[in-house]
Order: sequence, then structure tokens, then C-alpha cells
Amino acid sequence: MYDQQKFSWKSLWSIKSEYASKVFYLALTFLLMSCTLVIWRPLKMAIFAKMVGAYQVPEAKLYSLLFIIPLILVYSKLVDVLRRHHLLYCYTIFHAVGGMIFAYLLSHPIYGLANTQVSSDRWLGWAFYFFMESFDAFFSATFWSFADSVNNPKDAKNYYGFLVSGSKIGGIVASALLYIILGCCSTSSSIQLLPGALFFGSLMLLAAAFALHLLVTRVPDNIMHGYEATYQLEKHKSRETHTGSGIIGILKSSVEGLIIMVKKPYVLGIFSLVVFYDVMIVIFDWWVAVHADHQLPSVGAMTAFYAKYYFLLNSIGLIISLLGTTPLLRLVGIRFSLFLFPLFCLSMLTITYLFPTADVFFAVLVGLRSFNYAFNHPTREFLYIPTTKDIKFKAKTWTDAFGSRIAKSFGSIFNKALKGASPAFALVSSLSLSFGLVFLWLIVVYFLGKTLQDAITNKRVIGQNGDHPEEAHT
Repeated sequence: MYDQQKFSWKSLWSIKSEYASKVFYLALTFLLMSCTLVIWRPLKMAIFAKMVGAYQVPEAKLYSLLFIIPLILVYSKLVDVLRRHHLLYCYTIFHAVGGMIFAYLLSHPIYGLANTQVSSDRWLGWAFYFFMESFDAFFSATFWSFADSVNNPKDAKNYYGFLVSGSKIGGIVASALLYIILGCCSTSSSIQLLPGALFFGSLMLLAAAFALHLLVTRVPDNIMHGYEATYQLEKHKSRETHTGSGIIGILKSSVEGLIIMVKKPYVLGIFSLVVFYDVMIVIFDWWVAVHADHQLPSVGAMTAFYAKYYFLLNSIGLIISLLGTTPLLRLVGIRFSLFLFPLFCLSMLTITYLFPTADVFFAVLVGLRSFNYAFNHPTREFLYIPTTKDIKFKAKTWTDAFGSRIAKSFGSIFNKALKGASPAFALVSSLSLSFGLVFLWLIVVYFLGKTLQDAITNKRVIGQNGDHPEEAHT
């Protein structure tokens, strides 16, 4: 907490000159990646709904879990052979190329969007959905793993809000352009424009890779160390001879993140936070998606609806990140901040219970996601900073990508189970589950915050053998 004698309002938003370049290039990278995210997410839902069918979304979420697991195994192995920024290069360039390929396929007059037949046999719709799931699943894990590795706890508290603000600016600009363009076009014109929007997202990913290149080449190495105890530990480990390059070694390396997650209560706690949030969001997301599909007849109209949704989400998120995230983290610290989002969820769930209308569900979904992206997510990322590289990259991928898909699969099964139930019973069941998850959430963040504070105070690396204290290095 800030010393009251030295407090000034200006200090809540200041950036030290030596860190300005790092903050700028990280924020720029996140901004460009977020431009792609807010364009591609509306496309994912709209194209799948109008090619395959909105009622196939729960099944698609279940199947995506099986699709994501092999990708996590490959990613975990890449952590061992690539440098931390090279992982982000691979992610952005791979999906940029993939986006260009799908832009070409979706413009095909027979197999693409020009064919307005809705059928579960539209294989291109399924393939596009799974490609988007791979982009979505690794988006957060890949960027934030890198950011967590080049920032120490003080940097994160002071500057993570600015990184989120960058992403929100990118989201606002991209979603607004998409909404305006689609709003001015006829149905036939929008079908031609959507592949172009997908291609534009690919260009933004390539630009993000270039911004990352500027970051690693222009920012001094000493500013990129991150948490010093972890840096010294990994520097020491890099001198050791690694074995196990055979099949067994490769398999062990690929599932090491999962093993760490299961063995370490701290990592399992972070995993539970991901699950609590995503189960709740899937419930709200499903109701909003079905309502939108009933009201909007064309793929262009539904894409415009989700573009408007992401515009509102990012606009509110920008306000929260500028006026709330950075000042609150600097003023009250991480431990108290961890409690704010679950308490906010309790208030949103109460409003939904009292006023269960379609508009309220939409507003609550926007509010939950805005607060999550702008405040809860960077706060949760703080938990990874005093951890080992294997936790930051391997275990984090399992907690974020796999945990999110597990949660979405469970939420989808829950939604499917309530399809034949009365609206009143479905509402009470959904909100009861959500309330229970939030109360568990409050308990978990208490213990996570306590462990985090102990590690930082004692300059300890969480996840090190036995979690023994590290000597202070300068």
C-alpha cells in the first residue's frame, strides 16, 4: 500500500522512464492480438451457427476438449526447446497463416458462406470452429506467460493495468469497425466481407509478431529479467545437462505441466479459479447465443450483434483498466484485489435472480466479461510471477487452455441437461450452481493470496524443489 505521506493522484498512473519501452511494446503486442480476437470471436460463433447450427454449440465445446489436449502436449514440448518469446512468435504466425487459409476456403461459392444451408455435415464450419478454439485457448496463456516471465511483482502491480488498456483499445477499434462495416452492408455483401475480416485479423497477428520483435531487440536485458529469484533459478538450471530426449522423455515433458498442476496445491488453486469463471460464463453465454440466433436471421446480422457485444465489453473494460485496475493494485495490493471479482460476481448473480430477462442476461454477461478481462485476469496473472518457468508456461497452459475447456464442457453438459426443463427450474438451477462456485472462489483466493504474499516476502520461488527460499540476488 502506498505511503500516505508520499501519495499523489499522479503516482497512480505514472510509468518510470526506464520501463516505458517495455510497457509500450507489451501493450502494443497485446493491442494487435486483441484486434484479431474481437474480430475472430464474433466470426466463430456466427459462422458456426449459420453453417452448422447454434444448437450444435454444446457438442462443439465438448469435442473441442479432445482437440485441444494434443495441442497442449505439443505446446508443452515447445516450451523446452524454444525461448519464451519464440513461443509467442509461433502462436501468432501459425494462426495468421491458418486465418488466411480459412479466409480463402470460406469465400468458396459452394463450401463457403455463400452456401446458406445449415447442416451438421458442414465440415468446413466444424474445422473453422476448432481452429478458432485453438486460437482462443492459447491466446491468454501464450501472451500472459511471456508477460509474467519478464515482469516482477512490483512491475505487474504498477503496469499490468496499462497492458490491459492496450488490449481494450485494440478491441474497441476493431469491434467498432466490424460493426459499422457490417451494419452498412446487405446480407449478400456481408458474406463477401467476412472472409476479408478474417484475413485482416491475420495481418494483425503478423503485426503483433513484429511488435514483439521490437520489444526483445530494443528493451535492455536487465529490464526483461522479471522475478529475480526465478531468473537466477532458471539461469542456474540452464547450465545443467538435460537428459530424457527419447520417447519417454518427450512424453514426460509434454505432460509435466499437468503433473505439476495436480501435485502443487497453489497451481491447482489457480486452475480452480479458471474453472469457476468459465462454468458460470458458459451458462450465461449459451442463453444469450440462443436468444440472438432466434432474433437474427443472417450470418452478417449475427456477426454484427457480437461485434456490438465486444465493443461494449472492451469499452467498459477500458474504463475499468484505466480507472480501476492500475490504481487499485497500487493502492490496496494484490491480496485484497483477488476478492473483488468474486464479490462482483455475487452482485451480478443477485441482479439476474431478481430480474431474469434476456436484456439483463446480456448486460450481466457484458459486465462479467468486462470486469474479468480488465481486472480479474491481470490480477490472476500476478499469481504466476513468483513461480518456476515450468509453472508459468507448462502448468499455466493446462490451467488456462485445458481448465477452460473442462469448464466449458461441464457447462455445456449442464446446459444440455436443462434443455427439457421449465424456464423457471433452469434459471434456479443455473444460478444455484453459479452461487456455489462463487462462494468456493472466495475461499480459494484467501489461501492463494496468503501463499503469494509469503513467497514474495521471503523471496521464494513457488514450484521449486521443496519450495525452499532463494537467496536474494542483485
